[in-house]
Amino acid sequence: MLETLRTLHKPEKIYKTAGNPLLVLCNDYQNYVCKHSAHSSKLINEIVGSFFARCWELRTPEICLINVQQDHIPRHLQGINFKKPCFGSKYIASSTVINASTLPMFDDPVFKRKLANKEDFLMIALFDIWLSNEDRNHNNSNLMLDVTNPGKIYFTIFDHDSIFNSNSLHRGVFQINDFDSLIYSELANKLFSKSPALVNVVDNLVEKFYLCVQFCKENIDDLLNLIPSEWNIDRDYYKNQLLNSIFKTQWLEDCENNFRTIIQGNIK
Repeated sequence: MLETLRTLHKPEKIYKTAGNPLLVLCNDYQNYVCKHSAHSSKLINEIVGSFFARCWELRTPEICLINVQQDHIPRHLQGINFKKPCFGSKYIASSTVINASTLPMFDDPVFKRKLANKEDFLMIALFDIWLSNEDRNHNNSNLMLDVTNPGKIYFTIFDHDSIFNSNSLHRGVFQINDFDSLIYSELANKLFSKSPALVNVVDNLVEKFYLCVQFCKENIDDLLNLIPSEWNIDRDYYKNQLLNSIFKTQWLEDCENNFRTIIQGNIK
C-alpha cells in the first residue's frame, strides 16, 4: 500500500495547468505535487504510470496518497475532489522541466557528458507508445532534468494522467502518432542525430522492452494493491482491461513497429 500523508497548511502554490495541481507540504515535512479530481480514473492513471515506470527502471518521483485538510482546500476548487485521498508526487527541488528555454544546454558537450541516462530518452518514448500517452511530446515534455546528484544529470518523467489515449482504457487503446511522441522533437535530434550506434541502441531497447512488459505483467497485482479502496475501482475488471489491451502480443508488436517507424522518420 502507498503511504498516506496529510497536509500541514494551505498550498504553497497552485499550478495553472489542467486540473490545478497543488504544491503542498505534508506531515513528513516534504513537498509534494498533489493532484485531485472528482473522478478517480486520472488519479489511477498516475499510479499506473508511476508503477510501470519503476518496473522499466525509468526515473520518476516517489508517490503517495495525500489527505488535504478541509481548511487547506483553496476556495475556488471543488470540495468534492478532496473527500477521498489525492495523488501525491514528491517535489524534486533540484530539477528543471525541459522546454524551449533549456534546449541550448544540450549543445554544450560538457553538459551532454553529464547525462547519466541518455538512452532513457528513447526508452521513455517507447514507454509512452506502450501506454498510449499523448501528453508527453515536443510541446509538452513532462520531462525533468534532475541534478540532485553532483556531476550527473538524469532524465526524469512525471505526469501520467493522460495515458491510455487521454484516459480511455475502457474504450481500448490505439497507437499514438509522431506528433504525440518525444521523438518528434528538436531534443531527440540533438541527442541522437548522426549517431552511428543508433540502430544498435534501438535494437537493445526493443529487446529490453519485452522484458520490461513481462515484468510489469508479473507484478500487476502489486500495482492494483496500491489503488485505494476510496477510489472505487473494481480491481478484477481493471486487471482484465489491462491484460486485454497493453499486454496483448499484437499490441506489443505494433508498439515496436511504431517506435522504429517514428525514429526512422524523425531522427536524421
